[in-house]
Amino acid sequence: MAEFKVTSNGPDWLQAMRDKHEAVAEAAVAALRETSANAVQEGRQDIARAGRFGASWQKGLQYRTKGAKQGDKPSLQAEATIYHRFGIAGVFEHGATIQGKPLLWIPTTQGGPAPKKSGKKFVSATINGTPMLFDKADRSRDRKPLYVGVPQVHIRKMFHITEIVKDHVKRIGRLFIKHFKGD
Repeated sequence: MAEFKVTSNGPDWLQAMRDKHEAVAEAAVAALRETSANAVQEGRQDIARAGRFGASWQKGLQYRTKGAKQGDKPSLQAEATIYHRFGIAGVFEHGATIQGKPLLWIPTTQGGPAPKKSGKKFVSATINGTPMLFDKADRSRDRKPLYVGVPQVHIRKMFHITEIVKDHVKRIGRLFIKHFKGD
């Protein structure tokens, strides 16, 4: 059995540990921020690849750090949160089935408001068993329906943000080493 006896100057040893703590905390916070920024950047590319999601959807994916500083020093209590400004983004991240009450009115033109909020008066018709809403003011025989009524819609998973974040978290150790400036 081996025995060791360690002696040190108490205040000097304590200061050395505090110096290392700060270097570790700085590297940890820098690695956390870089990991978050990289995940958000790749997540935005994923949203763009999903199609039909413009710049505001891509910019809506963001991150924030909390607890990165305690006073004026970096903290090991830092947390990063990656989120989307649009609450409905989770539907495209996980997929969902949305039920109508009794019908869900789908606009036939992109970006149309809900029928109640459009300000238009409608006339309804059922064509081949499918309910449709037409603009009552449009008298053309070739008019197109503005909305189609369906009992439910299934939205498939289109975003892969969770997987992207998990992949970047696996690499956070390399970024810590990159940012660590200790001896």
